[in-house]
Amino acid sequence: EPRTPNPMPTIKDLFASDIDRRIEEVIKVDQADETIIRDELAEYVVTDSIRAHFREVFDHYQTTWQKPNEGIAIWVSGFFGSGKSSFAKYLGLALANRDILGSGAGELLAQRCHDPKIQVLLRNIAERIPTEAVIFDVSTDRGIRTGNQSITEIMYRLFLQSLGYARDLDLSELEITLEEEGRLDAFKAKYREVFDKDWDFEKGKIAIAVQQASRVMHALDPATYGTVDSWRESAMRRADITPGDLAARALELMARRRPGKTLLFVVDEVG
Repeated sequence: EPRTPNPMPTIKDLFASDIDRRIEEVIKVDQADETIIRDELAEYVVTDSIRAHFREVFDHYQTTWQKPNEGIAIWVSGFFGSGKSSFAKYLGLALANRDILGSGAGELLAQRCHDPKIQVLLRNIAERIPTEAVIFDVSTDRGIRTGNQSITEIMYRLFLQSLGYARDLDLSELEITLEEEGRLDAFKAKYREVFDKDWDFEKGKIAIAVQQASRVMHALDPATYGTVDSWRESAMRRADITPGDLAARALELMARRRPGKTLLFVVDEVG
């Protein structure tokens, strides 16, 4: 029987990946979807220059842990579209070795770098310097757009959220104080009793949660909070967070909820 000739290959057959897949238009540092992050890392092109910069930063990170110094920050600069956001994002994910669908981000990035020294550095960092990374884009935060939040306050809010506290400063301050006194579980139990809801889920609805928390504090401690509005009124008089407060709280709360871990902030669009 005559053979059917093989069809001619098309251009799309030349590509290693499906060209019809969804491709993100820009790299977002606060992207949380693990499938998207995995695909980004799997397709990240590490140039010689990028590889050298990764190696330098990872080496510096490890050395600073061994010999602490005052150089606590790194500024990433470059032209528009040069890859600053992706570099900073993958740097933070790799140092924290964030779990991405069962694989560590540090391991995934090391594979893309094809550099034995980077692989060793990331392995050592994961073992010796376990890191909590708070990664965000300051330009997309609502407070910055309306001009009513400092960079310190935004960093503090997102740090609190990463540790499981409320993002609202008044609510998180309440949680921190109750936790220190050993009464946070009692507060959550009383909240469930009063509202038949889970505090950790509802505390994100700030406008409602502040009033509800005040009512629960009155029920828990009527001698201190004589009315359902007492706690809310006292909370409104608190001072703003300062850089010094942020540093002190970072040490205190990391020791409380992430003992043994180093704290790293990755902030995009600072300019």
